[in-house]
Amino acid sequence: MNIHLIRTLYPHWGAHTGFNSFRKHIDSEQYQIQEYLTPDGDGDFFIRNRAAREMLRPWVQRNKMPFYKLADLTAEMRALQQCWAGNVDIVHYLDGEHSAQYLPLLFRRDKKSRPKIVANFHQPAALLPSLVDQRVISKLDAVVLISPAQVAFFEPLLSPEKITVALSGIETDYFKPSNKPKSASPFKCITVGHWLRDFETVRQVARQVESCREIEFHVIVSGRSGPQQTGLENNPNIILQREHIDDNALLKCYQAADLLFLPLTDATANNALLEAMACGLPILATHLPSIQTYAPEQDAILIQGNDPERFAEAILYLTQQPEMRSRMGQASRARAEELNWRNIAPLYQSVYAKLANAKGTS
Repeated sequence: MNIHLIRTLYPHWGAHTGFNSFRKHIDSEQYQIQEYLTPDGDGDFFIRNRAAREMLRPWVQRNKMPFYKLADLTAEMRALQQCWAGNVDIVHYLDGEHSAQYLPLLFRRDKKSRPKIVANFHQPAALLPSLVDQRVISKLDAVVLISPAQVAFFEPLLSPEKITVALSGIETDYFKPSNKPKSASPFKCITVGHWLRDFETVRQVARQVESCREIEFHVIVSGRSGPQQTGLENNPNIILQREHIDDNALLKCYQAADLLFLPLTDATANNALLEAMACGLPILATHLPSIQTYAPEQDAILIQGNDPERFAEAILYLTQQPEMRSRMGQASRARAEELNWRNIAPLYQSVYAKLANAKGTS
C-alpha cells in the first residue's frame, strides 16, 4: 500500500520527539510511505512575495482553522498531484488541526476512485471547535485520537467504526535513565514545554518552597517563534532555559532531574510527560483525564485544580522519600515501555488495513 504522509515539522521538536519517530516503526514491507514534511509557517509556499502571502494567509484560514498556514496549502496541493497520478492509496494527515482542510472536501463526491483519508488530532476537545472545520472531519474515512477524552467531540461527526484511539508513543531506546547516580543535592524539579503549561502555578509553588534551598526548578521552554515569555523570570529558585537545546542536552536534563513537575491547563498526550517517564522520573502533574490515561494515579501524584499548596506539599514530601521516588520512577519507566512506538505502530497498521479492505469493497 502507498501511504502519503503529511507531517508538520515543529522546529522545537527533536529527532526523537513525539511523531518524529512514527514513520520508522511502520512495517516498510507492507506500507510504502512517502512523507511530506510541512514547515509550521509559510516558508514552503511557492509564492515568495511577502505582500501576496499576507493577503493569502487569511484567505486560506477563512474556514476558521488558525493553525493552517500557506505551507499546509502547499502540502495539500502536492498530495493532490500524487493522488491524480494514481500513486496514493491512503492520505494520512499526522496533524489534522494543521493541514487537513481542502483535500477531503475536494474528494467528497468521488468516493470510489479517491484515496482513503485519515487524520490524527492532537488538541483537547475543548479547543477543537476553534481549530478545525467540522465539515472536513465529516468527510474523513478515519480519525486517530491520542486520548479517549477527545472521543466525545468526534462522535456526532463520524460513525464509531471510523474513530480509533491510539495513544502517543515514545522511543524508550533513546529516552532512558542514566547509568550514573544522581547528585544528592540539589533536588531538581524539571518542567519542559510551553503549550498548555500553567506557569503561574509553577511560580507560586516555587515561591512556597523558596526557603528550602536544596530545591531547584528547572524550566525548559522553547516555542515556535523562539523564546517564550513565562512570567518565571527573576525567581531565585527557578532556572529558566528559553533557548532551543538539542536532543542530547534535553536527555541529560531529564536524566539529571529528580522529578517531573508538570502543571497543565489541559492535555491530550504530552511529549514531556512521556519523555520523563521513559527516563524513569517520578511524575507530579495536574489531575486530568488524559494524564491519568498515560500516567495512572497509582504510579504518579496528580493534583486536582493545580492547587499550589498541594503541589508544594508533594514536592517537600518527595524530597524526603527516596524509596518512594525510586518506586514511582520504576513505574514510570514500565509504563513508558508499554507505550513504546513498537507497541503503538501496529494500531496504525490496523487502521490502514481496515481502510484498504473498505477501498477494495467499495
